[in-house]
Amino acid sequence: MVLTMSSSLGSLYKILHVVRAPVGGIFRHILDLARGQFARGQRVGFIVDSLTGGDRAKAALAEIEPGLKLGIARIPIHRELTPKDLYGFSRVARRIRTIAPDVVHGHGAKGGAFSRLAPLSRRAIRVYTPHGGSLHYGPHTLRGLVYGTLERILMARTDLFL
Repeated sequence: MVLTMSSSLGSLYKILHVVRAPVGGIFRHILDLARGQFARGQRVGFIVDSLTGGDRAKAALAEIEPGLKLGIARIPIHRELTPKDLYGFSRVARRIRTIAPDVVHGHGAKGGAFSRLAPLSRRAIRVYTPHGGSLHYGPHTLRGLVYGTLERILMARTDLFL
């Protein structure tokens, strides 16, 4: 599948990044992406976990917040699969619906799953960057089989895999 969005330099998009943990290399990558995007005039926003990151995440989010025209939503997103994911997913889906982004970029296993399961408009595209997550489990372990199967199922709801 080939995806195209208008290539004119004047095109502005609403880009929403969804990630569980606002820490470490994955978050550094997202901060760099967002800075590049809003430096080019794109409207960018974040949905990140409210349970992790501590003061370091708060400081990083406060620093980048002025450039995030779509804002920051901190929502509880648990690392492991849990019934509490239903609440977290409903909040993520509601935020996505409210923003109506052109691009939803899910990062990591949970951010990727939530962003790809949320209903989007027909014009919006789903981008997924795994960053490891489900690949941390051996393919022949129970967790590896479960997470690997879920990833394969979610590929049908992925427009661009990075």
